[in-house]
Amino acid sequence: AASNLSLSAAFSIIPPLCQSSDLPKSLTDITENGEKAPSLACRRGFLVKGLSLLSVSTLLSQGPQAANAFENRLDDKYVDVTPQTGTQPTDLGHLERASRTKGSYTGLKQCGTSPNCWCSSVPFSDSPARFIPAWEGKAIQDVKKVIDTYEVGQNGVDGGGFEIIDYNEGDKYIYVQFQSYKNGYIDDFECWYNPLSQKFDVRSASRIGMSDLGVNAKRLEYIGGRLEKEFGWKLERRKNGSLV
Repeated sequence: AASNLSLSAAFSIIPPLCQSSDLPKSLTDITENGEKAPSLACRRGFLVKGLSLLSVSTLLSQGPQAANAFENRLDDKYVDVTPQTGTQPTDLGHLERASRTKGSYTGLKQCGTSPNCWCSSVPFSDSPARFIPAWEGKAIQDVKKVIDTYEVGQNGVDGGGFEIIDYNEGDKYIYVQFQSYKNGYIDDFECWYNPLSQKFDVRSASRIGMSDLGVNAKRLEYIGGRLEKEFGWKLERRKNGSLV
């Protein structure tokens, strides 16, 4: 509530302790002209009021300190660092999209040119370097269960926590934001059942920067690995055993 309080309003809620008639015109008037100085209680009132205004002003300038921090982060060590969240894309979800090689496709947002994204919806011929095969599974509820028990900080990533932004069982879609521990980078993760392929398309992408230092790959490995072990999902892996 302090962040919505103006300084003038803050001043008005602190009761006045001096009447205007009790106040000298200036400090010079007190010492040189012999006018009556404010009473001790009045002077104390000014001090209390000044300190109160200072406290309110500090609250107003600080605002909600951890507004961009997820509640399930590892700890509060870097919670005061201004997070580099980037801008949430406005075109997430499953939509009809343009394809460079196939004309169009329906699915999740394609990756850009930066090597910090993986997506299974876009045609392989559009972006072979950022492509991950779709996952064969049973239900979007399985993904939700894995996310609900996601190990924050697993393999050194996502120490800033996570939050489910959208979950729709009828649409068989889930959208989750994950945050890095120190700098507060936000990554977007999506999973959607594609009725055409009858598989689950996945996408995990960073919003800013060039390289993600393997963060999105580690996240996909964790989620995909648990879906395989706990729910019997079938994921296409590379010769070296990795998903990406």
